[in-house]
Amino acid sequence: MNWPLFWALVLAFGVVISNIMLLKHAAGIKMPNVKPQPPAQQPSAISVTPAQQPTCDQKPNNPE
Repeated sequence: MNWPLFWALVLAFGVVISNIMLLKHAAGIKMPNVKPQPPAQQPSAISVTPAQQPTCDQKPNNPE
């Protein structure tokens, strides 16, 4: 018998069987509900101040 082929098949079937068992186990687990944060606590969008805008000798990075 070709032993490397035998062990490769055993390993492949083991991975498949273990994944099926993991899916069956995870199907019974309930995920907790996560409450979204109110809008006042979320960070605001980043805005560009005039000091951060490129000067005349700096050009934006464009592929053109």
